[in-house]
This record gives sequence, C-alpha cells and structure tokens, in this order.
Amino acid sequence: MTIADEVRALRAALGESTATFAARWQKSGRTIENWEQGRKKPDAFVLTAMRALAARRGVTKKAR
Repeated sequence: MTIADEVRALRAALGESTATFAARWQKSGRTIENWEQGRKKPDAFVLTAMRALAARRGVTKKAR
C-alpha cells in the first residue's frame, strides 16, 4: 500500500470530504489531493498521526 493509498483509505474510512479532511490536518484541499495522487507526501509528523488514527479506526494496510 502506498502512502497515497493510505491517505485515500483513511479519508474514506472517516467518511470525510476533501475539505473536512484537509481541515482536520490544517492543510489545503489541494494538498490532500496531491497526497492522494502521490504527487506529494505528508510530512513525517502528519503521516505518523494519520497512521495512528488509521490503526485506531481499524483501517488496515494491504500489500501493494
């Protein structure tokens, strides 16, 4: 699972729009789109927080 896949899976599991998800992480909607398209990656702190939230919500990683 790529980082882009992780971001998409978490947003989908939370049932959040791009705007709501962006507000949660204090980022722009464009930034979230870039993450989901694999053009950019979240910084280490945000990625760690996302993975922790995903684990709490039961969003599992699958092999590519």
